[in-house]
Amino acid sequence: MKIQFLGAHNCETAATKLVSILIDDVLALDAGGLTSSLSIEAQLNLKAVLLTHHHYDHMRDVPALGMNALFYETSVPVYATQTVKDALASHWLNGAIYASFLERPPESPRIKLTIIEPNQKFIIAGYEILPVPVKHSVPAVGYQITSSDGKTLFYTGDTGPGLAEAWPYVSPQLLITEVTAPNRYEEFGRRMLHLTPNLLKEELLAFQKAKGYLPALFLVHMNPRQEKEIEAEVEQLARELGTPMTLAQEGLVVQL
Repeated sequence: MKIQFLGAHNCETAATKLVSILIDDVLALDAGGLTSSLSIEAQLNLKAVLLTHHHYDHMRDVPALGMNALFYETSVPVYATQTVKDALASHWLNGAIYASFLERPPESPRIKLTIIEPNQKFIIAGYEILPVPVKHSVPAVGYQITSSDGKTLFYTGDTGPGLAEAWPYVSPQLLITEVTAPNRYEEFGRRMLHLTPNLLKEELLAFQKAKGYLPALFLVHMNPRQEKEIEAEVEQLARELGTPMTLAQEGLVVQL
């Protein structure tokens, strides 16, 4: 399984992009930095765009995908909860802010959105996909993805304290989760349901207790201004827990 980090941050700059992850060139996890990272041909090769929740930085590029599909007279398959679809339909693809690609053209909508249900597995292009509810400030799911050769990762999307409620449902070899801010923002993390290194530690200790192991970790959604501080704290956490933890960067490719 090839994992490519197209975007790994929560702020966009000349050097950083919003979160989007590409699996084997055919599955996209979130759409924050998708269209700016892929050629038209690569975008239209996607078998699925899996959205975790309806915050701007995770579904921003869905309208752009629809526009690109329009001019190539095709559709982009997007999978999301009803909450995410409702947000897209009412605020983004509503015919005022952007064309209503969820419905237009009627014979072949350019965004072909499939509603997914939490804890209900489905198959896309030979991959088993399990959406699992995670704790965040809005309804959100993470995705466990299992390839045909048994490789498994779990991507949490944005999450915070209480992530451990997802652990009974997943057993990943690789965990991709967020660390938005350094430890001095712990109160913010608890209030807004984001993770700091110390808050991540609590969730990982619960994972280890439940599963008897810790997976390798890749971390995303960092604030660029605080990234060096986050990195130092994550390095300390990795030493404490004895498992590799890497802050992902745009362009990073990992083989699982």
